Amino acid sequence: MGTLWKIALRNVFRHGRRTAITAVVMMMGIGFYIVYDAVIAGMDRLAIDTMVHYTTSYLKVQTPAYVADETGTPLDFGIPDPEGTAATIRKAAPSLTGVTPRTLFVGQASNYVDAEPVLCAVVDPARDAQVFDLAANITKGAWLSAAGSRRNAVVISADLSRDLGLEVGGTIVLSARTVYDNDNADEFTIVGIADPGLSLSAKLYMNYADAKVFLGDSLPVTELDASAPRAPNLDLELSSSAAAATAVRAALPSLNAQPIGDSAKDYLAIRNSKEKGSFMIVLVILLIAAVGIVNTILMSVYSRVREIGVLRAYGMTAKDIKKLFVREGLIIGAIGSLAGLALGGGLVAWLHTRGMSLGAMFKGLDLGAFPANGLLYAEWRPSAFAIGLVFGLVASWLAARSPAKRAARLEPTDALHFV
Repeated sequence: MGTLWKIALRNVFRHGRRTAITAVVMMMGIGFYIVYDAVIAGMDRLAIDTMVHYTTSYLKVQTPAYVADETGTPLDFGIPDPEGTAATIRKAAPSLTGVTPRTLFVGQASNYVDAEPVLCAVVDPARDAQVFDLAANITKGAWLSAAGSRRNAVVISADLSRDLGLEVGGTIVLSARTVYDNDNADEFTIVGIADPGLSLSAKLYMNYADAKVFLGDSLPVTELDASAPRAPNLDLELSSSAAAATAVRAALPSLNAQPIGDSAKDYLAIRNSKEKGSFMIVLVILLIAAVGIVNTILMSVYSRVREIGVLRAYGMTAKDIKKLFVREGLIIGAIGSLAGLALGGGLVAWLHTRGMSLGAMFKGLDLGAFPANGLLYAEWRPSAFAIGLVFGLVASWLAARSPAKRAARLEPTDALHFV
Protein backbone atom coordinates (compact mmCIF):
# COMPACT_ATOMS: atom_id res chain seq x y z
CA MET A 1 0.00 0.00 0.00
CA GLY A 2 1.38 3.46 -0.92
CA THR A 3 2.15 6.20 1.58
CA LEU A 4 -0.84 8.30 0.53
CA TRP A 5 -3.22 5.36 1.03
CA LYS A 6 -1.77 4.69 4.50
CA ILE A 7 -2.17 8.32 5.56
CA ALA A 8 -5.71 8.45 4.10
CA LEU A 9 -6.68 5.26 5.92
CA ARG A 10 -5.27 6.55 9.19
CA ASN A 11 -7.15 9.84 8.84
CA VAL A 12 -10.44 8.13 8.04
CA PHE A 13 -10.33 6.10 11.25
CA ARG A 14 -8.89 8.97 13.27
CA HIS A 15 -12.13 10.88 12.62
CA GLY A 16 -14.23 7.82 13.27
CA ARG A 17 -17.47 9.54 14.26
CA ARG A 18 -17.73 11.62 11.10
CA THR A 19 -16.72 8.63 9.00
CA ALA A 20 -19.30 6.40 10.69
CA ILE A 21 -22.17 8.87 10.17
CA THR A 22 -21.41 9.26 6.48
CA ALA A 23 -20.84 5.54 5.95
CA VAL A 24 -24.10 4.67 7.72
CA VAL A 25 -26.05 7.03 5.45
CA MET A 26 -24.52 5.35 2.41
CA MET A 27 -25.00 1.88 3.89
CA MET A 28 -28.69 2.50 4.52
CA GLY A 29 -29.19 3.98 1.07
CA ILE A 30 -27.50 1.17 -0.83
CA GLY A 31 -29.01 -1.51 1.43
CA PHE A 32 -32.50 -0.08 0.90
CA TYR A 33 -32.00 0.04 -2.86
CA ILE A 34 -30.87 -3.61 -2.99
CA VAL A 35 -33.82 -4.79 -0.89
CA TYR A 36 -36.29 -2.61 -2.80
CA ASP A 37 -35.01 -3.92 -6.14
CA ALA A 38 -35.16 -7.53 -4.88
CA VAL A 39 -38.74 -7.15 -3.61
CA ILE A 40 -39.90 -5.48 -6.83
CA ALA A 41 -38.25 -8.30 -8.80
CA GLY A 42 -40.00 -10.77 -6.48
CA MET A 43 -43.34 -9.13 -7.23
CA ASP A 44 -42.62 -9.41 -10.93
CA ARG A 45 -41.73 -13.08 -10.51
CA LEU A 46 -44.89 -13.74 -8.50
CA ALA A 47 -47.05 -12.06 -11.16
CA ILE A 48 -45.46 -14.09 -13.97
CA ASP A 49 -45.60 -17.30 -11.93
CA THR A 50 -49.31 -16.66 -11.33
CA MET A 51 -49.88 -16.32 -15.06
CA VAL A 52 -47.85 -19.47 -15.76
CA HIS A 53 -49.66 -21.58 -13.16
CA TYR A 54 -53.24 -20.31 -13.46
CA THR A 55 -53.98 -18.54 -16.74
CA THR A 56 -51.66 -18.38 -19.75
CA SER A 57 -49.10 -21.15 -19.02
CA TYR A 58 -45.35 -21.26 -19.73
CA LEU A 59 -45.92 -21.85 -23.45
CA LYS A 60 -49.19 -21.71 -25.39
CA VAL A 61 -49.73 -23.16 -28.88
CA GLN A 62 -52.74 -22.13 -31.03
CA THR A 63 -53.62 -21.73 -34.67
CA PRO A 64 -52.95 -18.27 -36.19
CA ALA A 65 -56.64 -17.97 -37.09
CA TYR A 66 -57.64 -18.54 -33.46
CA VAL A 67 -55.10 -15.98 -32.22
CA ALA A 68 -56.54 -13.40 -34.63
CA ASP A 69 -60.00 -13.84 -33.07
CA GLU A 70 -58.96 -14.97 -29.58
CA THR A 71 -61.21 -12.54 -27.70
CA GLY A 72 -64.22 -14.18 -29.29
CA THR A 73 -63.12 -17.68 -28.14
CA PRO A 74 -64.23 -19.21 -31.46
CA LEU A 75 -64.78 -22.96 -31.82
CA ASP A 76 -63.95 -22.89 -35.53
CA PHE A 77 -60.15 -22.91 -35.37
CA GLY A 78 -59.01 -26.00 -33.54
CA ILE A 79 -55.54 -27.56 -33.58
CA PRO A 80 -55.41 -30.44 -36.08
CA ASP A 81 -54.34 -33.77 -34.53
CA PRO A 82 -53.85 -32.33 -31.00
CA GLU A 83 -52.30 -35.54 -29.65
CA GLY A 84 -49.74 -35.74 -32.46
CA THR A 85 -49.07 -32.01 -32.11
CA ALA A 86 -48.52 -32.40 -28.36
CA ALA A 87 -45.98 -35.15 -29.02
CA THR A 88 -44.17 -32.92 -31.54
CA ILE A 89 -44.06 -30.09 -28.99
CA ARG A 90 -42.51 -32.36 -26.38
CA LYS A 91 -39.93 -33.59 -28.90
CA ALA A 92 -39.06 -30.06 -30.11
CA ALA A 93 -38.65 -28.73 -26.55
CA PRO A 94 -37.49 -31.60 -24.29
CA SER A 95 -37.29 -29.26 -21.28
CA LEU A 96 -41.10 -29.14 -21.11
CA THR A 97 -42.57 -31.25 -18.31
CA GLY A 98 -46.19 -31.38 -19.45
CA VAL A 99 -48.51 -30.51 -22.34
CA THR A 100 -52.27 -30.33 -21.90
CA PRO A 101 -55.19 -29.51 -24.20
CA ARG A 102 -57.74 -26.82 -23.42
CA THR A 103 -60.79 -25.41 -25.17
CA LEU A 104 -62.26 -22.09 -24.08
CA PHE A 105 -65.82 -20.95 -24.71
CA VAL A 106 -68.17 -18.32 -23.32
CA GLY A 107 -71.36 -19.46 -21.61
CA GLN A 108 -74.16 -18.13 -19.45
CA ALA A 109 -74.22 -19.53 -15.90
CA SER A 110 -77.39 -19.45 -13.81
CA ASN A 111 -78.63 -20.54 -10.39
CA TYR A 112 -82.22 -20.48 -11.74
CA VAL A 113 -82.66 -16.95 -10.40
CA ASP A 114 -79.62 -14.90 -11.43
CA ALA A 115 -77.28 -15.35 -14.36
CA GLU A 116 -73.94 -14.02 -15.56
CA PRO A 117 -71.65 -14.61 -18.54
CA VAL A 118 -68.61 -16.77 -17.76
CA LEU A 119 -65.50 -17.92 -19.55
CA CYS A 120 -65.44 -21.72 -19.42
CA ALA A 121 -62.48 -24.07 -19.92
CA VAL A 122 -62.73 -27.63 -21.19
CA VAL A 123 -59.80 -29.63 -19.80
CA ASP A 124 -58.25 -33.05 -19.57
CA PRO A 125 -58.30 -33.24 -15.73
CA ALA A 126 -55.22 -35.44 -15.24
CA ARG A 127 -52.99 -33.69 -17.77
CA ASP A 128 -54.21 -30.23 -16.83
CA ALA A 129 -53.02 -30.80 -13.26
CA GLN A 130 -49.49 -31.37 -14.64
CA VAL A 131 -49.42 -27.91 -16.22
CA PHE A 132 -51.65 -25.69 -14.07
CA ASP A 133 -51.95 -25.49 -10.28
CA LEU A 134 -55.73 -25.24 -10.20
CA ALA A 135 -56.22 -28.82 -8.97
CA ALA A 136 -54.03 -28.05 -5.95
CA ASN A 137 -56.22 -25.10 -4.99
CA ILE A 138 -59.62 -26.77 -4.65
CA THR A 139 -60.77 -25.43 -1.29
CA LYS A 140 -64.12 -27.23 -1.31
CA GLY A 141 -64.95 -30.54 -2.92
CA ALA A 142 -62.53 -32.11 -5.40
CA TRP A 143 -60.91 -31.64 -8.80
CA LEU A 144 -62.57 -33.17 -11.85
CA SER A 145 -60.30 -36.21 -11.95
CA ALA A 146 -61.35 -37.09 -8.39
CA ALA A 147 -65.01 -37.01 -9.44
CA GLY A 148 -64.48 -40.23 -11.39
CA SER A 149 -66.93 -40.95 -14.17
CA ARG A 150 -69.61 -38.69 -12.75
CA ARG A 151 -71.50 -37.09 -15.64
CA ASN A 152 -71.93 -33.33 -16.03
CA ALA A 153 -69.46 -32.52 -13.24
CA VAL A 154 -67.94 -29.03 -13.11
CA VAL A 155 -65.52 -27.08 -10.94
CA ILE A 156 -66.28 -23.39 -10.49
CA SER A 157 -64.19 -20.49 -9.24
CA ALA A 158 -64.71 -18.94 -5.81
CA ASP A 159 -65.83 -15.73 -7.56
CA LEU A 160 -68.64 -17.52 -9.38
CA SER A 161 -69.57 -19.38 -6.21
CA ARG A 162 -69.98 -16.08 -4.34
CA ASP A 163 -71.76 -14.29 -7.19
CA LEU A 164 -74.44 -16.94 -7.65
CA GLY A 165 -74.49 -18.34 -4.10
CA LEU A 166 -73.54 -21.84 -5.25
CA GLU A 167 -71.80 -24.55 -3.24
CA VAL A 168 -70.41 -28.05 -3.81
CA GLY A 169 -73.22 -30.48 -4.58
CA GLY A 170 -75.40 -27.72 -6.00
CA THR A 171 -76.65 -27.45 -9.57
CA ILE A 172 -75.65 -24.81 -12.08
CA VAL A 173 -77.41 -24.24 -15.40
CA LEU A 174 -75.07 -23.50 -18.27
CA SER A 175 -76.05 -22.31 -21.74
CA ALA A 176 -73.69 -21.73 -24.67
CA ARG A 177 -73.33 -21.67 -28.44
CA THR A 178 -72.39 -25.12 -29.79
CA VAL A 179 -70.06 -26.07 -32.64
CA TYR A 180 -73.20 -26.48 -34.77
CA ASP A 181 -74.00 -22.77 -34.29
CA ASN A 182 -77.09 -23.33 -32.18
CA ASP A 183 -77.71 -22.70 -28.47
CA ASN A 184 -77.82 -25.45 -25.89
CA ALA A 185 -78.41 -25.52 -22.13
CA ASP A 186 -77.91 -28.20 -19.50
CA GLU A 187 -77.62 -28.73 -15.77
CA PHE A 188 -74.26 -29.49 -14.20
CA THR A 189 -73.33 -30.63 -10.70
CA ILE A 190 -70.67 -28.63 -8.86
CA VAL A 191 -68.02 -31.03 -7.54
CA GLY A 192 -65.39 -28.49 -6.51
CA ILE A 193 -64.65 -24.82 -5.90
CA ALA A 194 -61.24 -23.45 -6.86
CA ASP A 195 -59.84 -20.58 -4.83
CA PRO A 196 -56.12 -19.83 -5.39
CA GLY A 197 -56.59 -16.41 -3.82
CA LEU A 198 -56.97 -14.45 -7.05
CA SER A 199 -59.63 -13.84 -9.66
CA LEU A 200 -59.42 -16.54 -12.33
CA SER A 201 -60.12 -15.65 -15.97
CA ALA A 202 -62.02 -18.92 -16.50
CA LYS A 203 -64.84 -19.32 -13.99
CA LEU A 204 -65.99 -22.86 -14.84
CA TYR A 205 -64.11 -26.08 -15.75
CA MET A 206 -65.45 -29.33 -17.27
CA ASN A 207 -63.93 -32.39 -18.90
CA TYR A 208 -63.93 -33.15 -22.64
CA ALA A 209 -66.41 -36.03 -22.39
CA ASP A 210 -69.13 -33.80 -20.92
CA ALA A 211 -68.19 -30.86 -23.15
CA LYS A 212 -68.60 -32.91 -26.32
CA VAL A 213 -72.09 -33.95 -25.26
CA PHE A 214 -72.89 -30.33 -24.42
CA LEU A 215 -71.21 -28.52 -27.34
CA GLY A 216 -70.90 -31.20 -30.01
CA ASP A 217 -68.80 -34.28 -30.81
CA SER A 218 -66.56 -32.26 -33.12
CA LEU A 219 -65.48 -29.93 -30.30
CA PRO A 220 -61.92 -28.89 -31.16
CA VAL A 221 -58.88 -28.37 -28.96
CA THR A 222 -58.22 -24.63 -29.29
CA GLU A 223 -54.93 -24.50 -27.40
CA LEU A 224 -52.13 -26.67 -26.05
CA ASP A 225 -50.50 -25.40 -22.86
CA ALA A 226 -47.07 -26.48 -21.67
CA SER A 227 -45.16 -26.35 -18.40
CA ALA A 228 -41.45 -26.44 -17.51
CA PRO A 229 -39.33 -26.56 -14.35
CA ARG A 230 -39.22 -23.26 -12.47
CA ALA A 231 -36.14 -21.26 -13.46
CA PRO A 232 -33.86 -19.73 -10.78
CA ASN A 233 -34.85 -16.19 -11.79
CA LEU A 234 -37.37 -14.38 -13.94
CA ASP A 235 -35.00 -13.34 -16.74
CA LEU A 236 -33.92 -16.96 -17.22
CA GLU A 237 -37.56 -18.09 -17.21
CA LEU A 238 -38.47 -15.57 -19.91
CA SER A 239 -35.47 -16.47 -22.07
CA SER A 240 -35.98 -20.24 -21.72
CA SER A 241 -39.68 -19.89 -22.58
CA ALA A 242 -38.77 -17.83 -25.66
CA ALA A 243 -36.21 -20.47 -26.70
CA ALA A 244 -38.80 -23.25 -26.31
CA ALA A 245 -41.29 -21.24 -28.40
CA THR A 246 -38.68 -20.79 -31.15
CA ALA A 247 -38.03 -24.54 -31.24
CA VAL A 248 -41.76 -25.31 -31.39
CA ARG A 249 -42.31 -22.81 -34.22
CA ALA A 250 -39.53 -24.47 -36.21
CA ALA A 251 -41.17 -27.88 -35.70
CA LEU A 252 -44.74 -26.63 -36.26
CA PRO A 253 -44.53 -23.66 -38.66
CA SER A 254 -48.29 -23.65 -39.28
CA LEU A 255 -49.08 -22.97 -35.60
CA ASN A 256 -48.47 -20.03 -33.29
CA ALA A 257 -46.26 -20.70 -30.24
CA GLN A 258 -46.51 -17.96 -27.63
CA PRO A 259 -43.98 -17.84 -24.76
CA ILE A 260 -44.91 -16.36 -21.41
CA GLY A 261 -42.91 -13.24 -22.24
CA ASP A 262 -45.29 -12.44 -25.11
CA SER A 263 -48.37 -13.20 -23.03
CA ALA A 264 -47.10 -10.88 -20.28
CA LYS A 265 -45.67 -8.15 -22.52
CA ASP A 266 -47.94 -5.44 -21.08
CA TYR A 267 -46.93 -6.31 -17.54
CA LEU A 268 -43.24 -6.51 -18.49
CA ALA A 269 -43.46 -3.03 -20.01
CA ILE A 270 -44.62 -1.76 -16.62
CA ARG A 271 -41.78 -3.72 -15.03
CA ASN A 272 -39.21 -1.85 -17.12
CA SER A 273 -40.71 1.46 -15.98
CA LYS A 274 -40.42 0.32 -12.35
CA GLU A 275 -36.74 -0.45 -12.88
CA LYS A 276 -36.18 3.14 -14.00
CA GLY A 277 -37.95 4.28 -10.85
CA SER A 278 -35.64 2.10 -8.75
CA PHE A 279 -32.64 3.69 -10.43
CA MET A 280 -33.91 7.18 -9.57
CA ILE A 281 -34.42 6.15 -5.94
CA VAL A 282 -30.83 4.99 -5.53
CA LEU A 283 -29.61 8.13 -7.31
CA VAL A 284 -31.41 10.40 -4.83
CA ILE A 285 -30.19 8.38 -1.85
CA LEU A 286 -26.59 8.43 -3.04
CA LEU A 287 -26.76 12.15 -3.70
CA ILE A 288 -27.73 12.60 -0.06
CA ALA A 289 -24.80 10.40 0.96
CA ALA A 290 -22.53 12.37 -1.38
CA VAL A 291 -23.45 15.58 0.43
CA GLY A 292 -22.42 13.84 3.64
CA ILE A 293 -19.06 12.90 2.13
CA VAL A 294 -18.47 16.48 0.95
CA ASN A 295 -19.24 17.73 4.45
CA THR A 296 -17.00 15.11 6.07
CA ILE A 297 -14.02 15.88 3.82
CA LEU A 298 -14.50 19.66 4.18
CA MET A 299 -14.54 19.34 7.97
CA SER A 300 -11.42 17.21 7.72
CA VAL A 301 -9.73 19.86 5.57
CA TYR A 302 -10.50 22.72 7.97
CA SER A 303 -9.51 20.70 11.04
CA ARG A 304 -6.18 19.74 9.49
CA VAL A 305 -5.00 22.95 7.85
CA ARG A 306 -1.75 23.04 9.85
CA GLU A 307 -1.22 19.34 9.13
CA ILE A 308 -1.55 20.10 5.43
CA GLY A 309 1.08 22.82 5.84
CA VAL A 310 3.44 20.35 7.50
CA LEU A 311 2.92 17.81 4.72
CA ARG A 312 3.62 20.47 2.10
CA ALA A 313 6.73 21.55 4.00
CA TYR A 314 7.96 17.94 3.96
CA GLY A 315 7.76 17.94 0.18
CA MET A 316 4.21 16.89 -0.71
CA THR A 317 2.91 18.67 -3.80
CA ALA A 318 -0.53 20.20 -4.21
CA LYS A 319 -1.35 17.22 -6.42
CA ASP A 320 -0.40 14.82 -3.60
CA ILE A 321 -2.65 16.68 -1.14
CA LYS A 322 -5.53 16.47 -3.58
CA LYS A 323 -4.95 12.74 -4.06
CA LEU A 324 -4.82 12.25 -0.29
CA PHE A 325 -8.27 13.72 0.34
CA VAL A 326 -9.79 12.01 -2.69
CA ARG A 327 -8.51 8.70 -1.30
CA GLU A 328 -10.11 9.49 2.04
CA GLY A 329 -13.43 10.03 0.28
CA LEU A 330 -13.04 6.78 -1.63
CA ILE A 331 -12.29 4.86 1.57
CA ILE A 332 -15.40 6.28 3.26
CA GLY A 333 -17.43 5.42 0.15
CA ALA A 334 -16.00 1.91 0.05
CA ILE A 335 -16.83 1.32 3.71
CA GLY A 336 -20.39 2.57 3.24
CA SER A 337 -20.87 0.69 -0.02
CA LEU A 338 -19.58 -2.64 1.27
CA ALA A 339 -21.64 -2.27 4.43
CA GLY A 340 -24.67 -1.52 2.24
CA LEU A 341 -24.03 -4.65 0.18
CA ALA A 342 -23.79 -6.72 3.36
CA LEU A 343 -26.97 -5.21 4.82
CA GLY A 344 -28.93 -5.56 1.58
CA GLY A 345 -27.62 -9.07 0.95
CA GLY A 346 -28.56 -10.23 4.44
CA LEU A 347 -32.11 -8.89 4.17
CA VAL A 348 -32.55 -10.29 0.65
CA ALA A 349 -31.32 -13.70 1.83
CA TRP A 350 -33.88 -13.68 4.63
CA LEU A 351 -36.72 -12.56 2.35
CA HIS A 352 -35.64 -15.02 -0.36
CA THR A 353 -35.78 -17.91 2.11
CA ARG A 354 -38.71 -16.97 4.33
CA GLY A 355 -40.85 -14.85 2.05
CA MET A 356 -43.59 -12.42 3.04
CA SER A 357 -47.22 -13.42 3.38
CA LEU A 358 -49.37 -11.32 1.05
CA GLY A 359 -52.42 -12.25 3.07
CA ALA A 360 -50.89 -10.82 6.24
CA MET A 361 -49.61 -7.70 4.49
CA PHE A 362 -52.74 -6.85 2.48
CA LYS A 363 -55.49 -8.49 4.48
CA GLY A 364 -58.87 -8.04 2.84
CA LEU A 365 -57.52 -6.22 -0.24
CA ASP A 366 -58.01 -7.38 -3.81
CA LEU A 367 -54.49 -7.89 -5.13
CA GLY A 368 -55.51 -8.46 -8.74
CA ALA A 369 -52.85 -10.63 -10.40
CA PHE A 370 -51.31 -11.66 -7.08
CA PRO A 371 -52.71 -14.58 -5.04
CA ALA A 372 -53.87 -13.20 -1.68
CA ASN A 373 -52.81 -16.39 0.09
CA GLY A 374 -49.39 -16.52 -1.58
CA LEU A 375 -45.89 -15.74 -0.39
CA LEU A 376 -43.74 -13.01 -1.90
CA TYR A 377 -40.08 -14.03 -2.14
CA ALA A 378 -37.31 -11.56 -2.87
CA GLU A 379 -35.30 -12.30 -6.01
CA TRP A 380 -31.51 -12.23 -6.13
CA ARG A 381 -30.44 -9.49 -8.54
CA PRO A 382 -26.64 -9.36 -8.95
CA SER A 383 -27.02 -6.24 -11.08
CA ALA A 384 -28.44 -4.35 -8.07
CA PHE A 385 -25.35 -5.20 -6.02
CA ALA A 386 -23.07 -4.08 -8.85
CA ILE A 387 -24.99 -0.84 -9.35
CA GLY A 388 -24.99 -0.11 -5.62
CA LEU A 389 -21.23 -0.65 -5.32
CA VAL A 390 -20.29 1.31 -8.44
CA PHE A 391 -22.62 4.19 -7.61
CA GLY A 392 -21.32 4.34 -4.05
CA LEU A 393 -17.69 4.52 -5.15
CA VAL A 394 -18.31 6.97 -8.00
CA ALA A 395 -20.45 9.23 -5.80
CA SER A 396 -17.73 9.21 -3.13
CA TRP A 397 -15.02 10.02 -5.66
CA LEU A 398 -16.98 12.90 -7.16
CA ALA A 399 -18.01 14.24 -3.75
CA ALA A 400 -14.42 14.25 -2.47
CA ARG A 401 -12.94 16.09 -5.44
CA SER A 402 -14.19 19.58 -4.55
CA PRO A 403 -12.90 19.70 -0.95
CA ALA A 404 -9.71 17.96 -2.11
CA LYS A 405 -9.07 20.78 -4.59
CA ARG A 406 -9.64 23.30 -1.82
CA ALA A 407 -7.08 21.54 0.37
CA ALA A 408 -4.60 21.45 -2.49
CA ARG A 409 -4.85 25.22 -3.01
CA LEU A 410 -3.67 26.01 0.53
CA GLU A 411 -0.22 27.62 0.56
CA PRO A 412 2.25 25.94 2.98
CA THR A 413 3.16 29.21 4.74
CA ASP A 414 -0.51 30.17 5.28
CA ALA A 415 -1.38 26.68 6.48
CA LEU A 416 1.48 26.61 9.02
CA HIS A 417 0.37 29.94 10.52
CA PHE A 418 -3.33 28.93 10.56
CA VAL A 419 -4.92 29.10 14.02
